[in-house]
Amino acid sequence: MFCGAWLVVLVLLIIVQFKIMTARVKKASTGLAVMMVNRDNGVFVDLRTPDRFKLGHIANSINMTAAEIKAGKINRIEKNREKPVILVGRDKYDSDSFNCARSLKKEGFTQVFILEGGIAEWENSNMPLTTKN
Repeated sequence: MFCGAWLVVLVLLIIVQFKIMTARVKKASTGLAVMMVNRDNGVFVDLRTPDRFKLGHIANSINMTAAEIKAGKINRIEKNREKPVILVGRDKYDSDSFNCARSLKKEGFTQVFILEGGIAEWENSNMPLTTKN
């Protein structure tokens, strides 16, 4: 039973990774994401819950839920259609980032990226977080 559950999890992870590769959703390392925000006026969009966001987030990031993006409620990031939009999930297993990236591409956003490893990798890289809005 235990091995079967792990096998299911492994298969699901492989499927998600395959979808990411075939959907041409790009991942950005922490360094590349910072460069795109600083050099190209990109924006971080944090997909975590508002409660998690309040505990610590990337400075100047915008908190939006996956449900908002999937429903097309994107007015807060509308002006960034031609700029890098870096989606920040919980960790490297967060499928919301991938699904939101696909939704934004369908809405006409031209430079959509997923922060590789999500906020967990950001923290592991000793990058700063803030609790200020």
